[in-house]
Amino acid sequence: MNRHLALVLLPVFSALACVSPDIEPEGVGAPPPREVEQSATTPLRAKALGRMRNAATYFHDNVARHGGYAWHHNATNLNERWGDIQLDADQIMIQSPGTSDVTIAFVEAALADPATPALKTYALDAAMALRQGQVKSGGWRLYADFKPAPTLQACYLNTTANCSCGGCATSTYDDQVTQNALIAMMRTDQLLGFANTAISGASAYARARVETSQFPTNGGFPQVFAGPVAARPALSASYPPSIGTSCGLANCYANSYTNEYWDDPTLNDNLASAFVEMLYWAREVYPSQAATYQSMRTAFGGFLRRAQMPQPQPAWAQQYDIQMQPRWARSWETPAIAGQESQDVMWALLRLYQLDPSVPANRAAVGTALAYLETVDYANDTLLSRYIELDDTAPSNIGFYTVKPGGYPVRFSTAPPTYQNYGWEGPSQLAAIRAEYDRLATDTTAMKRSCQQLRADTAQAVDTAVNNERWITTYSPAGPRSGATPGDYLDTSTFVRNMRTLAEFVTRTTTDCTAWNY
Repeated sequence: MNRHLALVLLPVFSALACVSPDIEPEGVGAPPPREVEQSATTPLRAKALGRMRNAATYFHDNVARHGGYAWHHNATNLNERWGDIQLDADQIMIQSPGTSDVTIAFVEAALADPATPALKTYALDAAMALRQGQVKSGGWRLYADFKPAPTLQACYLNTTANCSCGGCATSTYDDQVTQNALIAMMRTDQLLGFANTAISGASAYARARVETSQFPTNGGFPQVFAGPVAARPALSASYPPSIGTSCGLANCYANSYTNEYWDDPTLNDNLASAFVEMLYWAREVYPSQAATYQSMRTAFGGFLRRAQMPQPQPAWAQQYDIQMQPRWARSWETPAIAGQESQDVMWALLRLYQLDPSVPANRAAVGTALAYLETVDYANDTLLSRYIELDDTAPSNIGFYTVKPGGYPVRFSTAPPTYQNYGWEGPSQLAAIRAEYDRLATDTTAMKRSCQQLRADTAQAVDTAVNNERWITTYSPAGPRSGATPGDYLDTSTFVRNMRTLAEFVTRTTTDCTAWNY
């Protein structure tokens, strides 16, 4: 559930309590001091500060390339770097868990520890790497390439650009690429007091183009954008017309469209909660434009409610066509109820309700969806299918085949699917969503970890840090990606998770978790 927590703006403190004498003050602009080994009686907060400073310095000084990061870095050969492909020394990942996430982690560390100004520098360096990857359409793509003649081509805004390489002029929302990069730029802009013109300019440029990428009237967003999008009607979702009877998904629904799926409203890969957080931070960081971002957020909430399918399956699809009916995307992505996306939409709607309880329809839509989805999760309520056949709630038909021409024949069942590189089933989050739905009935404060859980997570991050400065993930036999050397890696996702935990603990042990200092 933690990955769905809102990114909470951490307060800046003028002084930090409970700092161990083992951590000496540093000079302005100097690198943070290395942590020394501490006794078992040392407060956990002091250890958390030391690990956070050391890990940030190690990751910045040793792992970064041009200020940016990959997903996986070979711990003994840091030049072996992997995203979803192998990267050279001039290439970085923007897509999560990549440079955007590291930037946010550095921002939160800097806010938690203002006594260490180097943390601001680390955040700025990562944000400048993001700026390198910003494209002329305003957002970002999966990678950035720093070579004078990039091999990962894109229509870059600030560097060597190739604007005729197929779709490389587009910005992508898929996999939360532009949303997370923009959140990182906005938060860095705020951290630096809006004084860095390069960061402020990149943020403003992106925000202006994000605004025109939201479908007027409809309120949704496409998967990619190259410029302003045309208005679409505010239609409610409906089932696509059947072209057969008792025929199974592959034969019952048409798969011919007049436009590409990436130009249609999408919820693919957990985009709903990413859009909500992007618009939340835009409103928080730039209050002079709060009305604009509130309006965009309200419109998006309206889209999510209208995108909910009617009975008997009041959940959400992955992709919609111009009539707001579920449509095919890639050849194995079916017009169906999408379990993963439905869960993410429910988190997004609950977040919208938490931010604005005056719109009870956002929470009500979640209640309706839960009543249905809680009847179709399985394996002791621990799994949910990625796709569930439309307009059919019979348990025997939850498993089925798709045979779209040119696609992968996939059996939706407990047996391994033919096409392995895809999540055909995933963890059911319905119990956690139900708990948050119930909590919000009486408490609309932002959801956050309990102090007890935060302390346990912090202790784990502290205790597992190798040499008090890095976290190791061991892969065997094939490494983190196909073709990678097996062995020890520095994974960006682990770094980000632990850094944000440490920053949260350092902050909250001066506010609501003061009893959890040891």
